[in-house]
This record gives sequence, C-alpha cells and structure tokens, in this order.
Amino acid sequence: MPFSFFSRKKPSRRFNDFYEDWLKTLTENCLPLLRQSLSSAASASVLSSNVDLVLRHLVLYYETLDLAADHNTIPYLLFSSWRNSLETPFLFLGDIHPYLLTNLLRSFIDRENQDSDEEEDTSLDLVNQPLKISTAWKDPSDELVRRIHQIECTMRLMVPGLMDRMRKAQRGFVARVSESWVSSYQVGKKKKLAAVVATASVAVDEAGKEEMEELVSIFVDANRLRKSVIMDIVGATSEHQAALFLEGLCQFLVGFKDQVLLQNFEILALPN
Repeated sequence: MPFSFFSRKKPSRRFNDFYEDWLKTLTENCLPLLRQSLSSAASASVLSSNVDLVLRHLVLYYETLDLAADHNTIPYLLFSSWRNSLETPFLFLGDIHPYLLTNLLRSFIDRENQDSDEEEDTSLDLVNQPLKISTAWKDPSDELVRRIHQIECTMRLMVPGLMDRMRKAQRGFVARVSESWVSSYQVGKKKKLAAVVATASVAVDEAGKEEMEELVSIFVDANRLRKSVIMDIVGATSEHQAALFLEGLCQFLVGFKDQVLLQNFEILALPN
C-alpha cells in the first residue's frame, strides 16, 4: 500500500496483542521460575537455565518490536496505546529508558554496600535466601565496576545522539511540509481549491515518508541499545547477580500493570 500521511491506518495485527501475550508469559511463567530459583536451594544449572529463559524472553520482545517497525506502524510504536500513565515518565523513544537499566543495577550495589553502621536487613525473605543470593552484591569486583562504567559511558554517548536525530527529523519534516505546502499553494492558486489541496497533500506525503523512514531507524537503534545494555549487564555479572537484576527488571515491567498502583498514581496526578 502506498504511503499516505493523511490516510494511514492502524496496523491490522496490532502489536499490543503481542505485548499482552508477552507480558502474560513473563508474569505467569518466566518470573515465577526465576524467583523459585532464587528462593530455594536450586542447582546452578537450574538457575542458569531460568536466567537464560528470562533473557531470551526480553530479547524476543525487542526483536519483535524491530520487525514490527515500518513507516506505517512507527507512529503507534513510538506512542503506544498499550502504555499507561504510570509507564509514560519512564519511556524513551517508545520503550523503557536505557538509564533505568543501569540505575537499577546501581541500586542493588548501593543498597548492599551502604554504610556499615546502618542496621542490617533481617527480613524473612533475606534470611530464607541462600548465602550466595543474599550476599551477591556485597563488595563488587573491580572488573564489574569497570564494566558498569563502560556501559554507562556508552549510554551517555548514544542517548543524546538518538535524541538529536529525533529533533533533526522533526525539524526537517516541519520545514519540508511548510515549504512544500506554501509552494504548492502559490503554483496552484489559480486552480480549483481541490487541485491545490491534492498537490499539497502529495508534497506532505513525500516529506512524511522520509521522516517515517528516519523514525524507524531511530526506533530500531534505540531498541538495539536497550537490548545490548541488558545483555551486557547479564554478561558482566555473575549468575546470581544476573538473576537478581533480571528479577528486578521484570518486576518493574510487571508492576506497571498493577491496577492498584496505577489507580493510586492517577489519583495523585489529578489536580487539586
């Protein structure tokens, strides 16, 4: 179907259907298995298998996003209808902000290595955890700290670059549409109004097509960054650390759909 800025239709196979199924699998299958590995004396092979299961499920999501992105679907992927008001502050180009990933990792390390004069956490969950799990983030190795720093440096380069590309695409689109619309009107001002509008619409479609292609490229690059950061973190950490990180990330994603939390957030967001 030829591209038309004014007559785009929503994708027939809506991505939110896939997202709902994907999130359900994460909530009811992947996350419980991972938690079971963390809360019991599971073997190293079981823990490794469940870490790999969750990681592959996350990678599948981003790969499917990339495959779904084209000039017709990109507006709906960037401004997703399946996102709620609780998720919106954490989004960057259609999905979770990459900074959230390293901030989550840092929070594990900082919480475990806080000042020694603070009271130790003696909650029931922590007591019942195997020692390797409860002390997984204690005194992180120099190599892990170095790798985290490298990942953060990469993001500090990539994120502003993606934002700059988005701004340039938007500026270019507005400039081309304005120029084409005015030129079409001036050339065809002696013609009938319908002919002028048709000519201008073609010009807008051309500008829109070029912008959509650039938006697809930006969106795919942002997803690659998110995916690579997740994989880099898992690759840089130990099996137990990776499991805890993925559990935290999955809980974060699942928590966005918590209806009680969402309702409370929306009540707080209402103006007085």
